[in-house]
Amino acid sequence: MLRPIARFCLKHGTGIQEFLEVAKHSFVEQAASEIEESGDKANVSRISISTGIHRRDVMRIYGQGEARETPEGVAVRVIGQWIADKKFLTTAGKPRILSNQSDNNEYRVLVETVSKDVNPGSVLSELQRIGAVEKTARGIKLLASAFQSDSSSLEGYRIMAKDVENLMGAVDENLSSKSSVPNLHARTEYDNISDENLPEIRDWLLKEGSAFHKKVRKYLAGFDHDINPELNKSGGAKVVVGSFSQCSAPRNVED
Repeated sequence: MLRPIARFCLKHGTGIQEFLEVAKHSFVEQAASEIEESGDKANVSRISISTGIHRRDVMRIYGQGEARETPEGVAVRVIGQWIADKKFLTTAGKPRILSNQSDNNEYRVLVETVSKDVNPGSVLSELQRIGAVEKTARGIKLLASAFQSDSSSLEGYRIMAKDVENLMGAVDENLSSKSSVPNLHARTEYDNISDENLPEIRDWLLKEGSAFHKKVRKYLAGFDHDINPELNKSGGAKVVVGSFSQCSAPRNVED
């Protein structure tokens, strides 16, 4: 599990000392969270014993708290809410152009439905930066039905981090739980394809994968309590469906 992380760090100029510092933060934050979830009070001694990290490092790290939500993180969820919530759809089920002029405009209502911790204007700037929306005479128009990471966006790396977390959690549940219905964990791989066919394959996978996620979003939206407040059941459970494709040209053995 660590080998691809080491490869990623080396590619982006992150050495072992930087990695260890980030790892310490992650261990401390996770240990504190698990101790508090168990009903106990987290403190430096308990975190140090649980993680094996020296007390002075725990004292330095603990108490900094988690960062507030960022416009980048909220932007992806805003897109999802926009294409699934009936309040922001046309009668044909398409995302409406949302007004953004008054103090309590439709776009602001959309953002605050997702999070009240960020400025709607900052979220709009991020949505415009990634090419997800455009301003029109009538208001804000959605151009993208889902976020696609690109080389210029840190949000792509944030999504990758969430994907890794969810994948490891899904596999761990499959191996340790006795559920009659396991989590989906599938992989398809072919290793003798001409690199001339890769553009065609990438395009097909992107189109078919996007269509699949559109179907998944439509299905799951019917169970979400934020979108359907009239549902007479308890909420709070999370469902995550992730997918990716990678098309790699053959490596030159002489390189």
